Amino acid sequence: MTGISSLWSRTSLSTRILWGLGLGIVTGLFLGEPAAALQPVADIYIRLMQMMVLPYLITSLIIAFGQLSGAEAKRLALRGGGLLLLIWAITCAVIMLLPLAFPDLEVASFFSHTMVEPRQSFSFTDLYFTSNPFESLSSNVVPAVVLFSSAMGLGLIGLQDKDRLLAPMRIWNAAIVRITRFVVYLTPLGVFAIGAVTAGTMLPDTLSRLEAYFGVFAGASLLLTFWILPLLVTAVTPFRYREVTGIARAALLTAFVANSAFIVLPIIIERSKELLSSHGLLDDNTESATEVLVPILFNFPNAGKLLTLLFIPFAGWLSDAPMPFGDYAQLFAAGIPSYFAKAQVALPYLLDIFGMPQDLFQLYVPTTIITGKFDALVTAMNLLVFALLGAAATGGFMVFQRARILRALLAIAGGTVAVVILVRLLLAVAIDTSYTMDRAVQDMQMSQLAPGTIVHRQTVGPDAAYAGLAPLERIRARGSLKIGYAADNLPMSFFNAADELVGFDVELAGQLAEALGVKAEFVPIRWSELPRLLAAGAIDVMPGMWYRPYWFSSLRLSQPYFTATMALAVRDERRHDFSSVEVLRRTKGLKIAVPLDQSQIRTSMRRYFDASDTEFVTVEFWRSYFEGKHPEVDAFLMPAEHASAWSLLYPQYTVVVPQPDPVELPSAFGLARDAGELVDVVNEWVLFAETAGLIQQSYDYWILGQGAKKPQQRWSIMRDVLDWAP
Repeated sequence: MTGISSLWSRTSLSTRILWGLGLGIVTGLFLGEPAAALQPVADIYIRLMQMMVLPYLITSLIIAFGQLSGAEAKRLALRGGGLLLLIWAITCAVIMLLPLAFPDLEVASFFSHTMVEPRQSFSFTDLYFTSNPFESLSSNVVPAVVLFSSAMGLGLIGLQDKDRLLAPMRIWNAAIVRITRFVVYLTPLGVFAIGAVTAGTMLPDTLSRLEAYFGVFAGASLLLTFWILPLLVTAVTPFRYREVTGIARAALLTAFVANSAFIVLPIIIERSKELLSSHGLLDDNTESATEVLVPILFNFPNAGKLLTLLFIPFAGWLSDAPMPFGDYAQLFAAGIPSYFAKAQVALPYLLDIFGMPQDLFQLYVPTTIITGKFDALVTAMNLLVFALLGAAATGGFMVFQRARILRALLAIAGGTVAVVILVRLLLAVAIDTSYTMDRAVQDMQMSQLAPGTIVHRQTVGPDAAYAGLAPLERIRARGSLKIGYAADNLPMSFFNAADELVGFDVELAGQLAEALGVKAEFVPIRWSELPRLLAAGAIDVMPGMWYRPYWFSSLRLSQPYFTATMALAVRDERRHDFSSVEVLRRTKGLKIAVPLDQSQIRTSMRRYFDASDTEFVTVEFWRSYFEGKHPEVDAFLMPAEHASAWSLLYPQYTVVVPQPDPVELPSAFGLARDAGELVDVVNEWVLFAETAGLIQQSYDYWILGQGAKKPQQRWSIMRDVLDWAP
């Protein structure tokens, strides 16, 4: 045991971190899902690291600015701004080149709530300017805290007695650094827990659609972290490549595993000072540059944060609409300012600017499990480069030799080309680009199929034997509930690949029949004949009826059980033409298809188009539009939930929900005007189904697409190899 302890003490911190990560991954693979029990350990480690960062930032900024003269502060601001622009330019070049590695792809997705949610607003004022710095501190609003601390430091410049405040602050900072070093000593344990939880709980299906994005993002991150950024430092300073990457090793590993560059800011500052000191270059000016630039520039869009802009060309590739090079200028012009906020705010805004499906943003959230680590890796190296180059500019030891700079530029260009080619080759081998979502939706089966269900392929007449009976008595006497259905009403009612009638409305109507104690008997209908079929008793109920005055005089409607959102189904390349109500109302000459009688969706027509120059064309059903039989039509006005399902079969189409305030469309069971007691029974069942979760379960399965996902259990050595039950 003593030998192991001695060996551990002689091992470098970065090696211990790697050992901790490796053991954590092995533990996660061995245990599988039970590894989630280590999540509290991972959380405690990360919070210990976070605990000291904001206090350190506040005092570091006050000290760093306060000890400067006015001229020194001005010089530092100019040089820091120049460094920031240089890093932005290099990162933008990488973002433009790496998407060349994407292969061709055609794809679509199920409905998601992101389609109908309004875009989040970005408030530069709220992010940076606070009326209460203590509230910003408790809410972890880092930009506002940094601005307040910087203002306090600038206010000290020129004051004669400022050392009376700065001296105790330096002691405070020294204590924080000691605590941080102790927490850093615990990093191998922390990364062990993080690695075990990640390896034990992440499902392979989470990664299946994102391999290209991960590959390109990882390639860009490693290129910037271990090649481009270190070479920038070695090109104009006396530091060697191994020195730059060597002092960064512990900070990079910690940031990568903990998924946060924020927690390693004190480490970056201290390691930068160590390198400066080893070359005899650490003085008041270089120390101030290091302590100011790192926390200040952390709150600006840095290389790591900007790399998530790669999600926009990835979204274009995933939408079968690759971004042309001419659009990158607009991407950077809109993207860099928007990244003063979080990517969760910026990316939906950018997706909308470039007319890409908003539902793709739901893919971004799980990507942060992996890309967040590379983001943190690049950010940590970026901040180190800021510190070293800023110190070199302030301390006057930059070296400008033409041959040295030219060699660095050639190495950067050659490395970039090599990474693009390598990533492209790897993705070509690793990714299956064949389109499968059409088969996925057609292979969906009933989650609950009642025995004895009857499905008619032709319309049947009313039962003469039960003439004169009240609807509820007729159902009980017949022993079946006759339910109307439309054969191509995805995802509500349709025939799957096994020629079975399935769908959201089919499943709910079947459960209604089961609750009545009778069999479900499905009868095909034409929508225009519904009132007659219900009145004649050819069908008893019709699910999926839109709650509109169009039906009020001819049939009864139950309590609504589902609310859809009216949207426009359009070709992918025209998505931007329908992005908002304002755009629709000022566009001239549109031809919009609507189902059945226009009066049924007049509310949607008025809300979206008002008095604009728009021609509405009645098309009985939307299949012919998606099949391309109406080329003169610009879009089809229909529920987003339906349009999303059809786009799975025809991925060249996408769904647009005009903002703001999209029109909602409730759906209910339709019944005959004289249905009497049957209406009350159906209403009671709808209330029961809502409270029992039956409607939500069917909604998740058919509309959100959970029924198209194959259930997976996380593989583990303990269960699947050793056959040890957890």
